[in-house]
Amino acid sequence: MHWKGTTVLVCAYGIVKEFRPATPFLTPYLVSSFKNFTDVQLYSEIYPFWTYSYLIFLVPIFFLTDILRYKPIIILEALSLCGTWALLLWGETVWHMQIMQITFGISSAAEIAYYSYLYAVVNQKYYKVITSYIRAAALVGKFFAFGLAQFLISFQYGSYLLLNQISFCSVCVVLGIAIILPSIPSKLAANKVVEAVRKISKLSHISKDYEEELQNDEQKFEERTALSVSAPNVDHGVVAYFRAIWYHFKIFKRNKIVLKWSIWWALTSCGVFQVMNYVQTLWATVQTSSDTYNGITECANTFIGIITGAFISFLVQYMNVNWSKRGEHILLVTSAFVAVFLVIMAQTEIVYVSYVLYVIVITIYHLLITAASVNIAVQLDSASYGLVFGWDTFLALFLQTILTFAIADKCGFSLPIRTQFIIYGCYFALVAIMFAVILSYKFMRYACCRRSVSQVV
Repeated sequence: MHWKGTTVLVCAYGIVKEFRPATPFLTPYLVSSFKNFTDVQLYSEIYPFWTYSYLIFLVPIFFLTDILRYKPIIILEALSLCGTWALLLWGETVWHMQIMQITFGISSAAEIAYYSYLYAVVNQKYYKVITSYIRAAALVGKFFAFGLAQFLISFQYGSYLLLNQISFCSVCVVLGIAIILPSIPSKLAANKVVEAVRKISKLSHISKDYEEELQNDEQKFEERTALSVSAPNVDHGVVAYFRAIWYHFKIFKRNKIVLKWSIWWALTSCGVFQVMNYVQTLWATVQTSSDTYNGITECANTFIGIITGAFISFLVQYMNVNWSKRGEHILLVTSAFVAVFLVIMAQTEIVYVSYVLYVIVITIYHLLITAASVNIAVQLDSASYGLVFGWDTFLALFLQTILTFAIADKCGFSLPIRTQFIIYGCYFALVAIMFAVILSYKFMRYACCRRSVSQVV
């Protein structure tokens, strides 16, 4: 199949995959008469399993995606989504819902295949174009799903059960699209790997003798590896690959800008992911049947995601902000604002106030995560992108797992949802304090340097 046809199929997969109108109303559905779970059961016994599952399956799926050549992992994602919504429709017990969260965690981990499948199909010169296509497809699916959900609920044309039935039909269609996606030929995948190994071996400054060895073995590597599952071999290409990974990993030691923004990325993403996971439970404590606007709130967030994704990267280049000097100031102020907003959300009895503050928090995150991406990316070579951003995301998820177990899981403190959001606010306050300390250290160091220069003069 021509790469353009494959791109259309993958974009269709992304749109339909995210067309799940039940998502913004998951908590109202689970606490309604359809399921009759309690808020405490949701945030202490059910929802934590998504975080644990995501973390456990992320690493093996990350490596298996390349080995199995993408399509099997895409099918796994579709199957996991089907299992998730089958359990939501027909599951009755807490145990069923825990399995539902585990399958959803698998689908979240497997999503990497959707975002990387086309890179193995198209020429490198089209990478920027297809990246925008596949990300836009996912956002479009969410936007229309959340809008439809709010329309059906607000005008009472449907129930929470109907939203889940529509979502189940959607993910079943996704499974069909996943099955008909073209498989990645072994030879094509092997060529991509050989090319990548050649590039990263040069970037890693591997010794000339070793590079000559690698070039001599390149043909053998292509024939033997071809990204197929085979008996373990000590292959020069694999050795070069892991040496290059180690070299790129040391970017955190060599480059303080990458380290600073990566720390912020991991810490902030951890907190924001936790807020996004549990905000519906917070809203449920103050909502009535007539003021449930979860759909329009998430729709607004998705629209903001589209806007920031399209324009913020462009604006950052022309705002004349010296991020190396002003970055800590911006991160300090925004983290402090987020901390205050989360504490207010934890205390307010007016759901509309919580909606507005949630949108503001997510907007701040969208803006700064884009700025962080730009600031990190300009410091890296192309071979380091995946490792650095992947590590930042993994660290965020690892921290989120600790946070979930400590304050939400019934095996931990299992705190009330409002108390949890106060802690999330304190968490962001600590992030703000951390950057305040960094700023103070830089100021003191600058003052000492000025004093030393004055004494010399």
